[in-house]
Amino acid sequence: MLRNYIKVAFRNLRRNKLYASLNILGLSIGLGSFFIIYLFLQNELAYDQFHEKKDRIYRVNQAKDRGYGVELNGDLTSALAPAAKESIPEIEAFSRVSNDELDIVIQESMDSLDHVKSLAVDPGFIDFFDLDFLVGSKSSSFNTPFSILISESQALRYYGLTDVLGKVIVINEKRLLVDGVFKDLPNATSLKADIIVPIKTVDLGAKYMEGPGSWRTGLGHQTYFLIRNDASISGIEQKINDLYIENSKREDDVLSLEPLANVHYSLDTIDTIPEKTDRQYVFIFSVVAGFILLCAIFNYISLALSQSIERAKEIGIRKVTGARKSQLYKQFFFESVIHVFFSFVLGIVLVEFLLPLLENLIERRISGGVFSQPVLLLKGFVFSIIVALLCSVYPAYLSTRVKVVNILKGSNNSFSSKRLIGAISVVQIIVFVVLVCVSFTANRQMHFMRNENLGFDRENQLVIDKLPRAIKSKSVVFKNQLLKTPGVQSASYFRNLPGTQMSQAGYGDYDFMFTDYGGDLDFFETMGMTMLDGRNYVAADTAREDLVVINATLAKKLGYEEGLAAGQDLVIRNESKRIIGVVNDFHFFSKKQPIEASRFYAIRYIPSMIVLKLNGENLGQTVERINEVYRKVSGGSEASFFFLDDKIDALYKQENVMITMLNTFTVIAALVAFIGLFGIAGYSVKRRLKEMGIRKVLGAGFLSIQKTLNVSSVWKLLIAVAIAVPVVVYWMDNWLSSFAYRIEMPVFLIFGAIAVASLVIFITVSIHSVKAYLINPVEILKDE
Repeated sequence: MLRNYIKVAFRNLRRNKLYASLNILGLSIGLGSFFIIYLFLQNELAYDQFHEKKDRIYRVNQAKDRGYGVELNGDLTSALAPAAKESIPEIEAFSRVSNDELDIVIQESMDSLDHVKSLAVDPGFIDFFDLDFLVGSKSSSFNTPFSILISESQALRYYGLTDVLGKVIVINEKRLLVDGVFKDLPNATSLKADIIVPIKTVDLGAKYMEGPGSWRTGLGHQTYFLIRNDASISGIEQKINDLYIENSKREDDVLSLEPLANVHYSLDTIDTIPEKTDRQYVFIFSVVAGFILLCAIFNYISLALSQSIERAKEIGIRKVTGARKSQLYKQFFFESVIHVFFSFVLGIVLVEFLLPLLENLIERRISGGVFSQPVLLLKGFVFSIIVALLCSVYPAYLSTRVKVVNILKGSNNSFSSKRLIGAISVVQIIVFVVLVCVSFTANRQMHFMRNENLGFDRENQLVIDKLPRAIKSKSVVFKNQLLKTPGVQSASYFRNLPGTQMSQAGYGDYDFMFTDYGGDLDFFETMGMTMLDGRNYVAADTAREDLVVINATLAKKLGYEEGLAAGQDLVIRNESKRIIGVVNDFHFFSKKQPIEASRFYAIRYIPSMIVLKLNGENLGQTVERINEVYRKVSGGSEASFFFLDDKIDALYKQENVMITMLNTFTVIAALVAFIGLFGIAGYSVKRRLKEMGIRKVLGAGFLSIQKTLNVSSVWKLLIAVAIAVPVVVYWMDNWLSSFAYRIEMPVFLIFGAIAVASLVIFITVSIHSVKAYLINPVEILKDE
């Protein structure tokens, strides 16, 4: 009997190639998309879950009232961690963590220089963060201040083997000995590193970590605690705050403990954690995955019902000859299993093909693929069988409840299920309109943030950072040599640049925070900023400390009208500084944040970065010439540099990743919806074949028949639009409200999405109506 079910299923598949292909294509796209989103969500939800003591690891955050709101910061005083460990018994271990990229010298590899991801930590780090040692062990690591741990991939890259104990790596002119090699950290970790080093040895600010004044100094370090199992988190927070206030004398700051599992989602916290994710996006993509899969299942059901009309006599004869309900259910189930099996195989192929492309597109590692996870592959297969069962139940149910007499009379209403099919088509249209509107709105907002006037020139700005002492000691010579380099228009030393951490200060005299910047005399020219009032610094000003240039926002907050701030005094703590100029407002941070009230000072020392304005021609050659100047002045070192527009784009990396994925799956959802609407249109036309035949005999033309068939589609479209538009407006307005600078809701895009949906419906109905119109009415109306 099983053989017969399979034989009939394959016979029907060959007989109805078009509908079988649409079924398999729709389900494969649905399953493939579902699996890709599942892998993405699996990766996102797995962040930091591999640590055995993960439930007891907490990060300390600092909340500061900035006037415009409370700011959460993961950078706090380095003096807190050891003091808290000593005075609070519930804290079992601590580690300060600085995650950065360090320049290292591999002495046994022809003194090669490399730039690697690193973690600078306290020795207690390895007591509660899990490392899988290949060479060495936890007990033998960090026994001296000049130890270093290296990942397996880096050891193989530098030395060609993993047993590299005792090898020398130089960081910040300090020789460190390798005393451990660990397996590469999982992709789903907030603290990414290829090397792990002692924080007191390599951190340039180590002398400020403890001692006088250290409680009021932030060095960009995060603080992690391992908490005792039976400890009260709120109780520890109270003790930490008491300790902090006692030593720092800052009663307005509030410290809190954040579970390690939440660090990956802490978008509101200022820190150096890469690859964060908004929990809202996890929810959105869960919904999108569900929608795509449900639409694919609905498509299958609608196409199956459309085919049931053509198979009505087959089903009627089966019932007349004694086929039981269970046999009809089995027949439909085996047909679904065959379709779903082919869809599953094709879906897996799509995942393996598209996943690497998607990872390259979003610049993020999602998974090693389906075949590297056999358990996941098995789960996917079982899930596909469940999908096959869901796909077969309703068509089989309808086939068992219709009357044989109606089937053999040739009634197309035998398998009528107008309400369900109508509801499915409405849902398809709603999903299509919502996703298209959301995708277009999100893309317009990102385009606005990246390309709207930022208040400075971001194009062709090359930043050389981490200038060594050899360069700083010859700063004038270095800058003059760069200005003589073909392709370099201007240059300026500067302390802070877009996307880098800024120095902020608050004073009791004012109810807002100040952001301080320092640059040389050429900074405003190099950055393409405009002096709105007053003047720029001149050479004679660098020796004075009582002069300041402010931005327009600060002038406004100080109560000065446009053009009247220059020449006034800025008084802070009874110390007066003369405002000599007002520069235009600018966005040095994401446009999610409001423009800061900013002060500019003429620097009296050479900072660690210089920005160069290039003319944009032959950038490769210009950069190579700059490198030659750098090597010559520094004594052979290689320059560390980046382009400013890349740094600006990095401010929106999280949004770029999610919007790229949203665009990708919007296109997929639209394709699935098109397949579904095509199947539903076919079902509707076949149900009304006799009506069309009669109308044609009575003289109705094609346009008249087309109009008749489209009336019901228009009503479905109107119902879908009435539901979709409020959802889009509410959803997108909430999302846009998270940006300090945003676009208005693009109403024309909603109408555009509705127009596209209308066109899709018209095309799908037209394809089937043309095919039906070309059938001879005699074939439709003849009575067998």
